[in-house]
Amino acid sequence: MLLSAGNLRFGYPGGRDRIIDRVSLDIAAGDIVGILGPNGSGKTTLLRLLAGALMPQAGTIALDGQELARVPRRELATRIAVVPQETSLAFDYTALEIVLMGRYPHLGAFEIEGPDDLAAAMRALNATGTDRLGDRGFRTLSGGEKQRVVIASALAQLDRSAESGAAGSLLLLDEPTASLDLRYQFEVAAVLRRLHDSSNITIILSTHDLRFAASLCTRIVLLSAGQILAQGSPADVLTPALVGRLFEVAPELAAPILASAHRP
Repeated sequence: MLLSAGNLRFGYPGGRDRIIDRVSLDIAAGDIVGILGPNGSGKTTLLRLLAGALMPQAGTIALDGQELARVPRRELATRIAVVPQETSLAFDYTALEIVLMGRYPHLGAFEIEGPDDLAAAMRALNATGTDRLGDRGFRTLSGGEKQRVVIASALAQLDRSAESGAAGSLLLLDEPTASLDLRYQFEVAAVLRRLHDSSNITIILSTHDLRFAASLCTRIVLLSAGQILAQGSPADVLTPALVGRLFEVAPELAAPILASAHRP
């Protein structure tokens, strides 16, 4: 199993409630896993735990059978990359400069990017269909273009060589379509599907968008108040009864939304 989490528990200092409580899941290589739940369900916190950005107060997380906390941070950064919900920049970098930032884990102290790093950045731009945007200022890009450039930066971070690319790595995305209109949601979904099909990269994403999850993911985890309500294939998990419980609505209200989500 590529990534395994067992009985995770986590709460922020000073908080009375656990944000994540007894969560267990296994991520196989090549999976596209959607963590689906309403706002405040713990999706972002779970992603940060799986990425090693937070340490669980109880439970275990293992990457290729090795405890995540024991994996050297530089090595971990070449295996797991996170695309945050929002990207704020102090300066107006170009798209290419943003993507090159993903190469930092591959550089030594005071080392600057070389030809191999530039090649990895160009592969990532090509993979996300943003190669024509390399010289553009990041702030001048549309929402969908910005998101694809940030995904390209994550791919450059995971790219270990021209031969292996990002194989055996995990791309984690926090609400990747939350602030995008419908056109750009389709663009991002198409990019993620193409990346998965071309490189077999493993993807974990959080979302509250039923249609996005149903159209893209091979597995769905329903997260409610920090606990797993259900997990399995979209067909098994995205049912009126379970989605009604997840979002606290009557099953008959969830049914027509799910019918639309499952429609090709």
